Amino acid sequence: MNIIETKPIGELILNVKTPKRYPKVEHYVIPDFQRGYRWEKIHVVALLDDIDNFMQTDEPYYCLQPIVVAPIIDDDGFPAWEVIDGQQRLITLHIIFKQIQKVTYNISFSKRQKSTKFIAELNEQTYSDENPDFHFMSVAHSVITKWFNQKKEYDVSYIDEFYSKVSKKIQVIWYQLADLDEGGKIDIFRRLNIGKIPLTDAELIRALLLSKMKYGLTEREAHMRQAEVSNEWNLIEHELRKEEFWYFLNNELKDTMSSRIEFIFNILADGTAKNYSTYMWFEKAIKHKSEEVERENAFSLWDESKIVFSKFRSWYYKRTLYHYVGYLLTYNYPISDILKNSKTTKPKFESWLYGEVKKIVATKDLKTIIYGNKDAEKVFLLFNILTVENLKDTPLNRFPFNHYKKIKTKEGGWSIEHIHAQNSEPMKEEKAIRTWLEETFKAIENITILEVETEQIDENGNKITKPEKIELQKEYIDRIIELLSSTKIDTDVFNKLKDDLIRLFDSASVHEIDNLALLSKRDNSSLSNFIFPVKRNIIIGLEKEGKFIPPCTRNVFLKFYSNSDHQPYYWSKTDKAAYFKAMEDILTPLFN
Repeated sequence: MNIIETKPIGELILNVKTPKRYPKVEHYVIPDFQRGYRWEKIHVVALLDDIDNFMQTDEPYYCLQPIVVAPIIDDDGFPAWEVIDGQQRLITLHIIFKQIQKVTYNISFSKRQKSTKFIAELNEQTYSDENPDFHFMSVAHSVITKWFNQKKEYDVSYIDEFYSKVSKKIQVIWYQLADLDEGGKIDIFRRLNIGKIPLTDAELIRALLLSKMKYGLTEREAHMRQAEVSNEWNLIEHELRKEEFWYFLNNELKDTMSSRIEFIFNILADGTAKNYSTYMWFEKAIKHKSEEVERENAFSLWDESKIVFSKFRSWYYKRTLYHYVGYLLTYNYPISDILKNSKTTKPKFESWLYGEVKKIVATKDLKTIIYGNKDAEKVFLLFNILTVENLKDTPLNRFPFNHYKKIKTKEGGWSIEHIHAQNSEPMKEEKAIRTWLEETFKAIENITILEVETEQIDENGNKITKPEKIELQKEYIDRIIELLSSTKIDTDVFNKLKDDLIRLFDSASVHEIDNLALLSKRDNSSLSNFIFPVKRNIIIGLEKEGKFIPPCTRNVFLKFYSNSDHQPYYWSKTDKAAYFKAMEDILTPLFN
């Protein structure tokens, strides 16, 4: 049966089960299928510095990467350990202990007797480059000597303190494999060393759970239990691998997380996932003097992991929970707090979520949301999510957090875009000017009459809005054609035309919430300072290309919020009022 546990480094040297050989220390054998010792200066210094940094802290322990071993009998008939993975750290620590003249374990090489003799006699007078083993061991010893000489210069007790800390406080995850034939050992070695990916918390936890669950079972029952857990594990992993599900729960795609189930384990351990802290939490939670209790603890933790996963599935597939939880997690709300508060009825949980969503947005008055407001993105994201939530419950009517978060983390992020262009600095670059003119011409060339809203004063001295018809052909389109046909465009003439068009298609209140919408920064840059009809064409084009346009932004440019409007190319005051009313209807209840 495989054994997995944490051990202080001191127990790798001497423990209660160490054979009574002379000297009485543990023996480690490096098999011939390993390539030998290859750590360079940077690796040795990194290990020493990590230990030194730990010595300056109040942390109770520091954990090194796992050591994978298999039991063997050495040539003298004593039990020893064949090192399947971790030889670089074992050999480096051995050289460190030899250099500072402290008790250490024995290292030998199964078929490289010269290397066994060389490491046993290694000192400053025996350095050699005769073969790779000799060279890298010599380099390591030299680096270690210089490092300790610097430390001893101002602290005569440093070496004793170092050895005490390493032997008692530095821990290693001891992964002891059951008896295997040579082929089985080589297979495990290859799997561990392909791409040099270290054992993860999830893989170690799996081995820990399975090893503890086997207690009291026959071999057949143990195989059945392992198959059952493996099947459940794979189902959870498969679901977490779905992009929509993962991005609902997470804000970033952690490419380094080889097993997504590790996310659940980290939540249970409530740890930082550093230095195998999650694995060590599980080991501590399971550990007991009674193997039967350890078995029960292992099953209990696995059941708890499955319960957390079932909660996630419940939130994901129940649309209201999906939208509320998704919004909270987007702004890094602690998922452990959501889990704690989910232990109630669904109505109470929904109500609690609704209350927490309200707390995310500090602003409580929509009219205060103007361009540049720090709460603007939170408000517009919530508006988009709740707009989808208010639609009929179908599989299609769900806000796609995966698209939103991928843009937020990998594609430049989000920004608040002006629906109608704000006044901008004069344009001077010829290529940009021609692009602006060409896009504007395509957008308005077929418009003969534009009916705009103008403010006038009636006979009582009150401001009123009246429609006014503008002929675009002579006033503006001809001017565009004339500039485009010029060999060199007069920038002053162009900027005058641009400002005239912006004013013509503008209905004032440029920076207020009724003239703003959510758009990715990358797509926003393509809209530049174009007038509304040009932006409308670009938005439609982007959606045809498969780009994600937030639903409310798409609604704006398709004039969805206006009851009737025969001018799809003009963003009027009526449109703005209807857009603001839609926001009020959806968001105001949250602010009250």
